[in-house]
Amino acid sequence: MTRLVITRLFTAPVVAPVVAPVVALVGLLGVAACRSGDAPASPPPAPAPRIEPVVSRPAPGIDLTGPIAPAPRGDRVQRSAASLDLGADRAIVRVSVPSPPRGGAVGFRFAGDRPGWVTRIPDGEALPAVAYGGDRIFVSGGFHSVTFYGLDAATGRINWATTNLEDNGPTAAVYDDGRVIFNTESCTVFALDARTGKRIWQRRIGDPTLAQTAVADGVVFAAHPGDEGGNALSAFRADSGARLWSRWIGGELLAAPVIGQGVVYASTVNGWTFAFGARDGKPLWHKPLHATTAPWPAGDELFVTRRRAGKEQQVVVAAATGEIVREHDASHGAYAWDVPRDIDDAHAVWAFEGSRPVVDRGVRYVAMGGEIRASDAASGEPRWQRRYADKLDARSLGSVALAGAQVVVSSRDGKLFGLDVDTGYTLWSYDIGHRVDAEPVVAKGWVFAATTDGYVVALGVGDATLDGWHMFGGNAAHGGPVPAQPRGAPTVTL
Repeated sequence: MTRLVITRLFTAPVVAPVVAPVVALVGLLGVAACRSGDAPASPPPAPAPRIEPVVSRPAPGIDLTGPIAPAPRGDRVQRSAASLDLGADRAIVRVSVPSPPRGGAVGFRFAGDRPGWVTRIPDGEALPAVAYGGDRIFVSGGFHSVTFYGLDAATGRINWATTNLEDNGPTAAVYDDGRVIFNTESCTVFALDARTGKRIWQRRIGDPTLAQTAVADGVVFAAHPGDEGGNALSAFRADSGARLWSRWIGGELLAAPVIGQGVVYASTVNGWTFAFGARDGKPLWHKPLHATTAPWPAGDELFVTRRRAGKEQQVVVAAATGEIVREHDASHGAYAWDVPRDIDDAHAVWAFEGSRPVVDRGVRYVAMGGEIRASDAASGEPRWQRRYADKLDARSLGSVALAGAQVVVSSRDGKLFGLDVDTGYTLWSYDIGHRVDAEPVVAKGWVFAATTDGYVVALGVGDATLDGWHMFGGNAAHGGPVPAQPRGAPTVTL
């Protein structure tokens, strides 16, 4: 049975008046639920071993005139990983997510006795990715909203709401050093106190500002309309908002700027990728890579998803020069038509994340269209591959998150999967029944999903070691997991 309890609806606002509390629901609903304890299906059979030609060996006692000839070797054949349907190795468990009133939060149990909660954001709009920090969840009210929220990570209760922002459309936020930082669609970058929602500083930077911000080493990076036409990328002090430098980039960013090893990278809707020194804004290079999302820096290389004849392809770029050094696999489906090429549809650009690769310990993980692939980052040789049914000509899977030993990904129709990083085997899978476009966030054993109908759904899927992916791209620089946190895991009291 699924048990639920309504938590206290969000309290009196700390910063400004918010939606009035609604009448609390109290009750016990009996809802049939599947149990995650069911034995999983057997893993897929291992591929048959390659049989090498047999070399004849001389009979005992025969004199040898030279060494035994080695077995003949043909050209090296790259392995092809079989694509297994998601859900084929472990049944997807349906979660009966309650529907609280707007502004309310409901705790519930699922899959036996696992804890979860759901919060209904008052604005009722499609939500971008949430951010986690300081035992709170931070979420925009949506593209047309002028409100930003801080939720209790253990219960979902709204702790504070910063209302009446000067501009609509708070983007997905980053959390850094006790501050929550985000752009708004028309004009302004904000820094809020993560505990209270109080404004620390704000700066008008131009209309529109559709991409997320990024933070590294006390500096905020944000794209905005430039003073001389086109767009610019600027750096601001994280503690005050004072401008440090600004450089022309021509077009709006895809997803967010990214920082790696003292360099900030930016890929734009018009196909160009730029690299600048993060400290001083020194231009390093710019190339027409035709990227379809923000790049992923890893050491002296940059991993890029690019558009190619309606499909997407993985390429590797020299971080120092922007030159393509290796070309790897392309998507099977032709769906790249959905990548923004301009800002005519501002909402689409604001919400777009794309097929962003993640590289860890020499392996690249990426969801392209309807497939998730793990491959050797150097050679491109496949490790494993999972397919979401036959929906290869549509972007049916979101961008991947990497936490601990799991790859976490959501499907557009509301299914969440946790896959083993080494094998792709399904460790858990849940259907929350709400469309999810935004990348999931993973913190201390919990997965947090923002839905397109205004809900934040939290599932306790593991122990506290499942951690580190606290916002889009993992950390505030959008370049990997945050350092391990020593504090305890969030708990739900039911």
